[in-house]
Amino acid sequence: MKKSIGVALACALFIGGAASMHAAAADAGKKPLGDVFDKMVIVAYGQNKMFDNGVKNDLADSKDIVTRDGRLLVPIRMMGTLATRAGHYHGTWDAVWKPEAPNDVLLQNTNLHKSVKLTVGSKTMLVNNEPQTLDTAPQKVNGRIVLPLRGAAEALDMTIDWLDGLILIGDTSVDLQSKQTLAVKDKIKAELADSRARVDYKDAVYPVTQYGSDVYYYKSLYTNAGETQMLFRRTGGQQAAQVQLPGSSKLDSAKVIDGKLYYVTVVSGKVELDAYDLSSRKSAKICVIDQWQPGDGWVADIRAMDGEIYLNLHRGDLTIGSETLYKAGPGTATAVTTEHSFNGFVKAGQYMYDSSFTPIGDAVDNLNRTDLKNGASTAIGAKGFTYGVTRSISSDMLSYGMSNALYVQDGFLYTLGYKDSDPNDVSAVYKLDLAKGTQVKLTPPASDFWLVNGRIYYIDSAGGYLKSVRTDGSDNTTLTARKAANVQFAGGGVYYTVSANPGNVLSQGDLYRFDLAKASEAKIGDRPVRSFYAGPDSVYYVSDGYEPGIYKIDSAGRNVNLVHDSIETAKWTAAGMVYTKSYEKGIFSAK
Repeated sequence: MKKSIGVALACALFIGGAASMHAAAADAGKKPLGDVFDKMVIVAYGQNKMFDNGVKNDLADSKDIVTRDGRLLVPIRMMGTLATRAGHYHGTWDAVWKPEAPNDVLLQNTNLHKSVKLTVGSKTMLVNNEPQTLDTAPQKVNGRIVLPLRGAAEALDMTIDWLDGLILIGDTSVDLQSKQTLAVKDKIKAELADSRARVDYKDAVYPVTQYGSDVYYYKSLYTNAGETQMLFRRTGGQQAAQVQLPGSSKLDSAKVIDGKLYYVTVVSGKVELDAYDLSSRKSAKICVIDQWQPGDGWVADIRAMDGEIYLNLHRGDLTIGSETLYKAGPGTATAVTTEHSFNGFVKAGQYMYDSSFTPIGDAVDNLNRTDLKNGASTAIGAKGFTYGVTRSISSDMLSYGMSNALYVQDGFLYTLGYKDSDPNDVSAVYKLDLAKGTQVKLTPPASDFWLVNGRIYYIDSAGGYLKSVRTDGSDNTTLTARKAANVQFAGGGVYYTVSANPGNVLSQGDLYRFDLAKASEAKIGDRPVRSFYAGPDSVYYVSDGYEPGIYKIDSAGRNVNLVHDSIETAKWTAAGMVYTKSYEKGIFSAK
């Protein structure tokens, strides 16, 4: 059976040839595969893996792809999935099948205002109710409807190329003869030939930290009574052993602060904050937490401020829930202030400053100051303004988001803000004089910002560019005319990624560094980057794609491969990287 399928595929490739199957594509518009790899979907016939905009994923229903008369046909839901992902997620292509019309399939995308109706046995399809001809009719195979890949994809405005057993689906034709295309082809095929199954969630482990040669991780045990999270330690090449912690611990929200692992646990029905000392390997109670149980919600944050530990505990759901900020111990945690949901909070002297957000109701006048000595809370800022919330205008629509950027320095508070009553006003960086109660707008429209070494660095809302101004609003400078994301500061430089596929928020990006002293930009990563950590001496990053793994950029600028495999999760620590793999059980470390 496998041999006959292989022969059928060979016939399909021979018929299709090496040319693009999109008749309207001109040779001049073709690009090398490496240039568009992260902007398309790539499937290998007979394999259960796919590349989805540069990221290797599992391909469900791959066994249901069939060939008929030299043509490839795919299940209806797979067609919808492939079209959605190859279309850079500009709306979802839904596959609609109804039992009262068992031979009809409707593919529709409400965002694009487009629909395609296909009927089993008919070579006529309706594209927005206009008839078009298919070279192969949809068919039923083993009771399932399969659609002709070429015809359906073209109706959905997709381009298809064939390359040595690879099916390339996107909106740009690939130059199949390019040396660069041929150079990456075999690497792509090798990754898609990976037959390993993804690690089951019951076997999954989650990195916590590394301390010296000790690697810590937790795993979850699921029973009828609920989830139990257990901490493990592996030292060097020894077998991992469970770390016995008091009570029932919530390790998914644990935080390492100054050599201690802080976590919430329930001991004999009492909720408490404990700290596990990574040096002595001993755990101690920090304080008791009254008025809250893990079943009430979740631990939103554990943070150190001015040498003190604070917890943000959420109660209820995201819509009508609330969050309370607590100061840890001694004895019992003390409630500081409660909001629907904190955007950001920062401590300065005897005061705690916070901004909040609510998805329902009014978020205006949401900047507050709480006196930590007497507990009195006061709204601050300009009347009628909303703070800590991003607001932008696109296609005559207002879009909102949350920002945790909140700084207090030299008697001034810096935050994003906008005038709520003005529908044309969008978020920008504001500087509030805490003594006078006045404010000054420092930047044009901005979606995020950082206060570093006396300067404001911000993302310009119009183009997504990274820019900078002084704290008085002068010297507005563009650092990069690229759409920057995942900004980090380290070692006199600014690190950021630039997505090759802006339409897909999950897309990987190229890694850049802007040297603040030399005012120069350089691309430093030679592979697409999913996530990265910028340290004082080296930069580490995780890459998906056809050369997946963990890479280190050393002081000489060389990209050194530390691990070659698909990485599921990674935790960056001063002692090294702790990570898990997508298709192999266990915990791993690298440096």
